Amino acid sequence: MYIFGITGPTGAGKSTVSDYFRRLGVYVADADKAAHAVTGKGTPCIAELEETFGEDIINNDGTLNRKRLGEIVFADENKLSLLNDITHKYIKKYLTRELDASGAAIGAIDGAVIIGSPVQGMCRRLAVVTAPSSVRADRITARDGIGRAAAQKRINAQMSDAEYIAYADYVIENNKNDGLGEQIEHIYNEIKAAAEKESAP
Repeated sequence: MYIFGITGPTGAGKSTVSDYFRRLGVYVADADKAAHAVTGKGTPCIAELEETFGEDIINNDGTLNRKRLGEIVFADENKLSLLNDITHKYIKKYLTRELDASGAAIGAIDGAVIIGSPVQGMCRRLAVVTAPSSVRADRITARDGIGRAAAQKRINAQMSDAEYIAYADYVIENNKNDGLGEQIEHIYNEIKAAAEKESAP
Protein backbone atom coordinates (compact mmCIF):
# COMPACT_ATOMS: atom_id res chain seq x y z
CA MET A 1 0.00 0.00 0.00
CA TYR A 2 1.15 3.53 -0.82
CA ILE A 3 0.46 5.65 2.28
CA PHE A 4 0.56 9.43 2.57
CA GLY A 5 -0.25 11.78 5.42
CA ILE A 6 -2.83 14.55 5.67
CA THR A 7 -1.82 16.95 8.41
CA GLY A 8 -1.87 20.56 9.49
CA PRO A 9 -2.81 22.69 12.48
CA THR A 10 -6.08 22.31 14.36
CA GLY A 11 -9.02 23.96 12.63
CA ALA A 12 -7.37 23.93 9.20
CA GLY A 13 -10.06 21.61 7.85
CA LYS A 14 -8.27 18.29 7.48
CA SER A 15 -11.55 16.36 7.74
CA THR A 16 -12.98 18.20 4.73
CA VAL A 17 -9.85 17.40 2.74
CA SER A 18 -9.95 13.76 3.83
CA ASP A 19 -13.56 13.44 2.68
CA TYR A 20 -12.50 14.62 -0.80
CA PHE A 21 -9.76 12.01 -0.93
CA ARG A 22 -12.23 9.31 0.18
CA ARG A 23 -14.51 10.21 -2.71
CA LEU A 24 -11.54 9.68 -5.03
CA GLY A 25 -11.08 6.15 -3.69
CA VAL A 26 -8.37 6.67 -1.06
CA TYR A 27 -8.77 4.73 2.19
CA VAL A 28 -8.30 7.39 4.88
CA ALA A 29 -7.54 6.30 8.43
CA ASP A 30 -8.39 8.89 11.08
CA ALA A 31 -5.65 9.29 13.71
CA ASP A 32 -8.11 11.03 16.06
CA LYS A 33 -10.42 8.02 15.97
CA ALA A 34 -7.42 5.77 16.54
CA ALA A 35 -6.45 7.95 19.53
CA HIS A 36 -9.95 7.56 20.99
CA ALA A 37 -9.80 3.80 20.47
CA VAL A 38 -6.42 3.32 22.13
CA THR A 39 -7.42 5.52 25.09
CA GLY A 40 -10.58 3.59 25.81
CA LYS A 41 -11.50 2.26 29.24
CA GLY A 42 -9.12 -0.41 30.47
CA THR A 43 -6.50 0.01 27.73
CA PRO A 44 -2.74 -0.02 28.40
CA CYS A 45 -2.56 3.52 27.03
CA ILE A 46 -5.09 4.97 29.49
CA ALA A 47 -3.23 3.28 32.36
CA GLU A 48 0.01 4.94 31.26
CA LEU A 49 -1.72 8.32 30.95
CA GLU A 50 -3.16 8.04 34.46
CA GLU A 51 0.26 7.17 35.86
CA THR A 52 1.79 10.20 34.10
CA PHE A 53 -0.87 12.92 34.49
CA GLY A 54 -2.72 11.85 37.64
CA GLU A 55 -5.99 10.18 38.53
CA ASP A 56 -8.04 13.35 37.99
CA ILE A 57 -7.89 12.73 34.21
CA ILE A 58 -9.96 9.57 34.75
CA ASN A 59 -13.75 9.79 35.12
CA ASN A 60 -15.60 7.82 37.80
CA ASP A 61 -16.60 5.21 35.23
CA GLY A 62 -12.97 4.62 34.25
CA THR A 63 -13.10 6.52 30.97
CA LEU A 64 -10.68 9.28 30.02
CA ASN A 65 -11.65 12.84 30.95
CA ARG A 66 -10.47 14.36 27.67
CA LYS A 67 -11.44 17.90 28.64
CA ARG A 68 -9.35 17.77 31.82
CA LEU A 69 -6.41 16.19 30.01
CA GLY A 70 -6.66 18.91 27.35
CA GLU A 71 -6.56 21.62 29.98
CA ILE A 72 -3.35 20.14 31.38
CA VAL A 73 -1.43 19.57 28.16
CA PHE A 74 -2.46 22.62 26.15
CA ALA A 75 -1.20 24.85 28.97
CA ASP A 76 2.27 23.28 28.99
CA GLU A 77 4.29 22.47 25.88
CA ASN A 78 6.37 19.85 27.71
CA LYS A 79 3.25 18.02 28.91
CA LEU A 80 1.78 18.10 25.40
CA SER A 81 4.99 16.53 24.12
CA LEU A 82 4.80 13.89 26.85
CA LEU A 83 1.18 13.09 25.93
CA ASN A 84 2.21 12.62 22.31
CA ASP A 85 5.13 10.38 23.26
CA ILE A 86 2.79 8.09 25.18
CA THR A 87 -0.14 7.92 22.77
CA HIS A 88 1.64 7.81 19.42
CA LYS A 89 3.21 4.38 19.87
CA TYR A 90 -0.26 2.91 20.48
CA ILE A 91 -1.80 4.93 17.64
CA LYS A 92 0.83 3.71 15.16
CA LYS A 93 0.05 0.06 15.94
CA TYR A 94 -3.69 0.70 15.58
CA LEU A 95 -3.32 2.53 12.25
CA THR A 96 -1.00 -0.12 10.84
CA ARG A 97 -3.57 -2.83 11.55
CA GLU A 98 -6.42 -0.73 10.12
CA LEU A 99 -4.63 0.14 6.88
CA ASP A 100 -3.41 -3.42 6.37
CA ALA A 101 -6.96 -4.72 6.81
CA SER A 102 -8.40 -2.26 4.27
CA GLY A 103 -6.71 -3.90 1.30
CA ALA A 104 -6.63 -0.55 -0.54
CA ALA A 105 -3.91 0.37 -3.04
CA ILE A 106 -3.64 3.94 -1.71
CA GLY A 107 -4.10 4.86 1.93
CA ALA A 108 -3.84 8.08 3.89
CA ILE A 109 -3.56 8.99 7.56
CA ASP A 110 -5.44 12.09 8.71
CA GLY A 111 -3.78 13.49 11.84
CA ALA A 112 -2.84 16.80 13.44
CA VAL A 113 0.43 15.61 14.94
CA ILE A 114 1.96 13.30 12.34
CA ILE A 115 5.15 15.35 12.03
CA GLY A 116 7.77 14.19 14.50
CA SER A 117 5.72 11.17 15.56
CA PRO A 118 6.24 7.47 14.77
CA VAL A 119 3.31 7.80 12.34
CA GLN A 120 5.37 10.08 10.07
CA GLY A 121 7.57 7.12 9.17
CA MET A 122 4.52 5.34 7.73
CA CYS A 123 3.88 8.17 5.23
CA ARG A 124 5.61 8.35 1.86
CA ARG A 125 4.46 11.94 1.33
CA LEU A 126 2.82 14.65 3.42
CA ALA A 127 -0.04 16.92 2.39
CA VAL A 128 -0.31 19.91 4.75
CA VAL A 129 -3.67 21.68 5.07
CA THR A 130 -3.53 25.38 5.96
CA ALA A 131 -6.03 28.14 6.75
CA PRO A 132 -5.79 31.63 8.28
CA SER A 133 -5.63 31.72 12.08
CA SER A 134 -8.95 33.61 12.36
CA VAL A 135 -10.73 31.00 10.22
CA ARG A 136 -9.23 28.21 12.29
CA ALA A 137 -10.38 29.84 15.55
CA ASP A 138 -13.93 30.12 14.17
CA ARG A 139 -13.92 26.45 13.19
CA ILE A 140 -12.55 25.28 16.55
CA THR A 141 -15.11 27.23 18.60
CA ALA A 142 -17.95 25.87 16.45
CA ARG A 143 -16.62 22.31 16.42
CA ASP A 144 -15.64 21.92 20.08
CA GLY A 145 -18.01 24.33 21.81
CA ILE A 146 -15.22 26.26 23.51
CA GLY A 147 -14.52 29.98 23.80
CA ARG A 148 -12.30 31.88 21.41
CA ALA A 149 -9.56 32.31 24.04
CA ALA A 150 -9.42 28.54 24.57
CA ALA A 151 -9.37 28.01 20.80
CA GLN A 152 -6.49 30.45 20.45
CA LYS A 153 -4.58 28.61 23.20
CA ARG A 154 -4.88 25.41 21.17
CA ILE A 155 -3.65 27.21 18.06
CA ASN A 156 -0.69 28.65 19.95
CA ALA A 157 0.24 25.21 21.30
CA GLN A 158 0.89 23.87 17.81
CA MET A 159 3.53 24.53 15.20
CA SER A 160 3.15 27.54 12.93
CA ASP A 161 2.02 27.16 9.32
CA ALA A 162 5.61 27.78 8.19
CA GLU A 163 6.87 24.92 10.36
CA TYR A 164 4.25 22.55 8.96
CA ILE A 165 4.95 23.63 5.40
CA ALA A 166 8.67 22.95 5.85
CA TYR A 167 7.78 19.23 5.96
CA ALA A 168 5.18 19.32 3.20
CA ASP A 169 5.31 17.62 -0.16
CA TYR A 170 1.99 19.32 -0.92
CA VAL A 171 0.23 22.35 0.60
CA ILE A 172 -3.57 22.55 0.45
CA GLU A 173 -5.06 25.98 1.15
CA ASN A 174 -8.45 25.49 2.79
CA ASN A 175 -9.82 28.96 3.40
CA LYS A 176 -13.36 29.08 2.02
CA ASN A 177 -13.14 25.91 -0.05
CA ASP A 178 -12.35 27.94 -3.18
CA GLY A 179 -10.51 25.65 -5.57
CA LEU A 180 -10.19 22.98 -2.90
CA GLY A 181 -11.37 20.14 -5.12
CA GLU A 182 -8.93 21.07 -7.88
CA GLN A 183 -6.00 21.15 -5.44
CA ILE A 184 -6.90 17.73 -4.08
CA GLU A 185 -7.46 16.10 -7.47
CA HIS A 186 -4.06 17.33 -8.65
CA ILE A 187 -2.37 15.82 -5.59
CA TYR A 188 -4.33 12.58 -5.92
CA ASN A 189 -3.29 12.18 -9.55
CA GLU A 190 0.39 12.62 -8.62
CA ILE A 191 0.15 10.13 -5.76
CA LYS A 192 -1.76 7.63 -7.90
CA ALA A 193 0.91 7.85 -10.60
CA ALA A 194 3.68 7.30 -8.01
CA ALA A 195 1.83 4.33 -6.53
CA GLU A 196 1.27 2.76 -9.96
CA LYS A 197 4.92 3.28 -10.90
CA GLU A 198 6.06 1.48 -7.76
CA SER A 199 3.67 -1.43 -8.23
CA ALA A 200 4.56 -1.95 -11.90
CA PRO A 201 6.61 -5.08 -12.61
